[in-house]
Amino acid sequence: MEMCLLPGAAFQHDLYTLKADKVLIFALVDDYSENVELEHTIPEGLTIEFPLSKQGEKTIKIRGGCVPESKDGAEVARVCNFYWGKYQIIKGVRFEFE
Repeated sequence: MEMCLLPGAAFQHDLYTLKADKVLIFALVDDYSENVELEHTIPEGLTIEFPLSKQGEKTIKIRGGCVPESKDGAEVARVCNFYWGKYQIIKGVRFEFE
């Protein structure tokens, strides 16, 4: 798993990305990264699935977010936590801003 921050220019939005097996799962602008829930229904028959999607359920969710932290009225960091089904895949990844 790989969680990355793609910083925007000064006073512009940042992007948060999540990759699994070197494949981009999502890229979200900072304003919409705080409370994320993605759902995938595994189709019948032969399919290509990420290993973490094979947890014995027909529907699997990725949920979590990158929550802002503030100091003196300014955002100074975001802390990211995500679950893929029952497994925590990103735990306390912190991106600090200068």
